[in-house]
Amino acid sequence: MGALCMGLLIHSCKKAGDGGNKRNLSSGMVAEGYVIKPSHFENKLTVTANLLPYETVDIKTPVAGTVLSIHFKEGQKVNKGQSLVQIDDRVWKAQIKGLKAQLAAGKEELQRKEALLTAEGASQEEVDAARSGVLQLEAKIEELSVYVSLASVPAPFSGQVGMRDFSVGAYLSQGQIITQIAQSDRLKIDFNLPGRYINQLSAEKEVKVVSNNDTLMASIYAVNPLIDENTRTIQVRALLDNRNNWLSGDFAQASLILDVQDSALVVPSQLIAPELGAETVFVCKNGKASKRKVTTGVRTEKIVLITGGLAVGDTLLATGLMQVREGIPVKIEKTVSSAEL
Repeated sequence: MGALCMGLLIHSCKKAGDGGNKRNLSSGMVAEGYVIKPSHFENKLTVTANLLPYETVDIKTPVAGTVLSIHFKEGQKVNKGQSLVQIDDRVWKAQIKGLKAQLAAGKEELQRKEALLTAEGASQEEVDAARSGVLQLEAKIEELSVYVSLASVPAPFSGQVGMRDFSVGAYLSQGQIITQIAQSDRLKIDFNLPGRYINQLSAEKEVKVVSNNDTLMASIYAVNPLIDENTRTIQVRALLDNRNNWLSGDFAQASLILDVQDSALVVPSQLIAPELGAETVFVCKNGKASKRKVTTGVRTEKIVLITGGLAVGDTLLATGLMQVREGIPVKIEKTVSSAEL
């Protein structure tokens, strides 16, 4: 068993060292080649995303008072404008009834004073005082009417309500949370991308979203114009129709294609050698090895987009990269595809 492992190790090291080429120090080397051809290339990014409800809000008590009735069940779907809670408004309604009676009398008194003013039976000050009294009564009735309207707490939009921590008869302070409501028939997809891609994003660009092995398509609707100075990323939001009933707050993966090129030059990543301040490849030109600097763009796990330094038809050395030197004779034994490397 030990001899077998040692043999496999020696064979593996030998193959990694010579890349499968037949090296001859006197006559050069034999290698496999990779020919540059125009390729279809998609610049695709996949990032972690958050699922957010399209709308969500804490519903709070607008006025303090005792709860007369509750019109929702926890977790229930409700419609916009539907009353959720009724606060006791009976005192305000009674006050309004009394003030309306005073207002009717006040208006009659004002009309009488105005008539007497014409006949010089009343002063202007008396008329002004009567008019002021009418205006004050109208303002008080309007104020109490607002309290009455606020006592019935409606759903601000259609959605699903959360839990409640009170019962009928409880006294709720102004601003106390009644429940939460979330609109989840649509979801926001929130994710960040490197800032350099900001010019490649546009409204309605499609995003593939995967959550718990389920897939839905979304469309970008907003891009933050400011790059985060700490992370150098931009915030992006997309919108999807939540027909699969995904839960907001869950994590997901968002994938989008930023750019498509039909005649791109791509090279298997293992054929590029990083050097100080540069990236290089070896090209077989006129039967000899020639080192060439290249400029690169987007890269994936397997391929690199070449933006400069190579042209269609160039043949790159695909094996023997550990032994090759500038100018040595090279014979291309066969050409290989990226799938064979």
